[in-house]
Amino acid sequence: MVTFSQLLELDVAGLERFADQWNDVIHRKVRQAREQFHDDVVRKLHRDHWRGEGGEAAQKYCDRVQVGFDALDAQVKSLSRFLDEEADGVRGTGGTEGLEGLQEIARELDRDAREAGMRIAEDGVVEWSNLTEADDPDGEAKYQKKKQAADLIQKRAQKVLKEVNEIDEWLTTSLKVVFGTPHNFETEDRRYNVFEPTVKDHIVRRQLNNVGAAASVRGWPNAAGLVKHYLDGSGKTVEVEPQQLMRDIPQFQRDVDKTLEKDVRKRPDGPFTTEWGSTAPVSDDGETSRDWYYALNHFQYRLVGEKHGDEITYRVDVRKRYDWGVPSEHRRTQDQFKGPFKVELEQADLAHLNSVGLARDFNVRGSSDTIRTSA
Repeated sequence: MVTFSQLLELDVAGLERFADQWNDVIHRKVRQAREQFHDDVVRKLHRDHWRGEGGEAAQKYCDRVQVGFDALDAQVKSLSRFLDEEADGVRGTGGTEGLEGLQEIARELDRDAREAGMRIAEDGVVEWSNLTEADDPDGEAKYQKKKQAADLIQKRAQKVLKEVNEIDEWLTTSLKVVFGTPHNFETEDRRYNVFEPTVKDHIVRRQLNNVGAAASVRGWPNAAGLVKHYLDGSGKTVEVEPQQLMRDIPQFQRDVDKTLEKDVRKRPDGPFTTEWGSTAPVSDDGETSRDWYYALNHFQYRLVGEKHGDEITYRVDVRKRYDWGVPSEHRRTQDQFKGPFKVELEQADLAHLNSVGLARDFNVRGSSDTIRTSA
């Protein structure tokens, strides 16, 4: 748990320097190692015209080594970017969010507390003493004023600590998976069926199949259907109906409405296409929303249409790549499976099923019918 004094003393700039140096030094070394391997091994292998089963096996081995180099390089760059963004909320320097922004708020609160004769303890509780004289006619008013100030500082300090500890937990869990494992780190390469499946891959496939069956029993047909489609391995695109999604997922409808009000209505008359935005079901919004939460979680949407005064005619497009993610995206263990499904699955292990041909990535997409709205 991060304490208040630890937040004040945190070297955020040092974290950013480490991220930059990590990217510069380690990335360069990985690329140099890959180039040297190619020059010293792969090129000689081709030059010697090693053919037959032995030559084919050697070539496959070399290809896999190069895939490993590329996977490691992607994960190195991802770690640098991840640490940089968590430090100040943006890539590069100069951001005011993330740890840097929270530290600035903490320092401001610390100054305010000291100037008022107070002290912020490690857990964010404000400590102070009532020094008013017992016979001071304004004593009670002074006490209440100082108490209100202390309560406000404490509320803000504990809010900051809560956010910092959430970032700390996110860093802790994400750093454990950003390089994957010896078994799944190669999933950075999203080619289908390029490696031989292991016993673990078959176990993971059975576990995911059980998850799909459990989802079906729970009455979540979309979650069950997409798991089954992934395991069937056809890779065919799955079409969904955005209007049904908006009925099933209140948060999606809210996000579409927000895009209309905050974006489209502020545009000049004429055709428009919004940027792709991200939305996700809130699992507490009901069973249909929970079904899509386990089926898709985050997905993208945009609005395409025409605006004439207060009248807007548009369609909603949605898209999602159903691929379970890769280590460099630092997607951690599927802890949502712990509750309803009673099983933990590492996302990169699920993604690895595509690499070994036991499942296949696919696209989810759809376009709504024309929708008309007016102010």
